[in-house]
Amino acid sequence: MFIMHISALFALSVLLASTVLIIWSLRDPGNESALAKTVGSLVFIASVLSLICIGYYGLKYWAQGNFETPAGMSMPMGNDMSQKMMPMMMQQMMPMMMEHMKEHMGQMGNMSNMDNMGNMGSHESHHPTSQ
Repeated sequence: MFIMHISALFALSVLLASTVLIIWSLRDPGNESALAKTVGSLVFIASVLSLICIGYYGLKYWAQGNFETPAGMSMPMGNDMSQKMMPMMMQQMMPMMMEHMKEHMGQMGNMSNMDNMGNMGSHESHHPTSQ
């Protein structure tokens, strides 16, 4: 949806610039004004067509419900397959993520805190100086 808005604002700014160019060419007749009028007219027509296209596809995507979900979601979350796969993917990814975090925390000198991350509910102190 944001891309549609950005495209529409860009097309409107080009439309404004082409209008300014056409008005300048009409107020200042001369050899250069013929080229400016031609370029301004062509850009004006192209920007109007672009705005029409942006509006058409914006309404089409809105009617399909594409603005209701985040962009880039290719698999709907209500799907039975995705509901079955998500817990399995999380079980496989969690150990890798924890190991990756331990490596990074070890580089920062806080490895003892990460080793005890699973035992946060216990009342024993696992700090090396308290033993």
